Amino acid sequence: MLALLPLERMILARQGQNDRWRPIFIVGAPRSGTSLLYELMVARFRFAYFSNLAHRFYMVPIAVTCLGWPVVRRWSGEFRSRYGHIDGWGAPNEAGWIWARWFKTNEWRGREPNAAGAFDQMRRTIQALSAVFGAPFVNKNVMHSNRIGLMCSIFPGALFIEIKRKETDNVQSIMRARMKEAGPTEDGAGWWSVRPRIADRYIGRDRLTQACAQVLGVSFDIERDSAEYCPGHVFTVDYEELCRHPEVSLDSIRRFLESHGQKVENYKSVPEAFEALNDKRLPEAVMDDQIRDVLSMIESDIRVVRVGGA
Repeated sequence: MLALLPLERMILARQGQNDRWRPIFIVGAPRSGTSLLYELMVARFRFAYFSNLAHRFYMVPIAVTCLGWPVVRRWSGEFRSRYGHIDGWGAPNEAGWIWARWFKTNEWRGREPNAAGAFDQMRRTIQALSAVFGAPFVNKNVMHSNRIGLMCSIFPGALFIEIKRKETDNVQSIMRARMKEAGPTEDGAGWWSVRPRIADRYIGRDRLTQACAQVLGVSFDIERDSAEYCPGHVFTVDYEELCRHPEVSLDSIRRFLESHGQKVENYKSVPEAFEALNDKRLPEAVMDDQIRDVLSMIESDIRVVRVGGA
């Protein structure tokens, strides 16, 4: 990896101001369908993205993409993932190791001393990747769901695709992942994956309450931040509809991007439909009515936050 650092630095140093491509970020709660949407977008349209290869060599993602270009371009979507991971060196990756170079914590807000340098390196990296692919950059990472304001300041004109899933199914899926200890590990406070702003109210609570707070809290963060920092720059996709009619959903995304001046080129065909996963059977018999009760409680808490502006 270290041997490629000079090449990486040379490529980044050559990047200037380029408004040709707007970066696109897929956001949403964990287990809401973000990975399926990511793979569909990369397969259906010509996009730049961080591959598994780039993620593995996270200090030199541009250099390794250039050198591994034949491997990256040979990838074709199989539309199977396991807790966010899609197989194949050329497959799209959420690139957590790459983003962690700049976002040191889950709640990073740009206050570190090197923030300006990190912002510049981020912009140059995304610009360089778009130049390699000759296409706009897209990335799915649920950790960006509570960073929309920050991402808009780093990438003016950035666009966001939010995916939403039936809330009870989304909660079931989060709980199942946590019971299997799949996906990310819990942080020091016992929180799993992205931490919405309301999370502090539910630290130490049971997994059902935390899962409900996560689903509703992430949605609230996206709603509030997009209204404040980038109104009109977030487009919402329904997971169940995406599974039933992927081409229709993808076409609506295309129209949204083009309405903001970002044209996308067709790439490959995608399946006509997918079976929506509902993750209904858990080791603990958590019924939808119980989930709805907890969701209702969280919604009440969010209404208080909304009114108070906290």
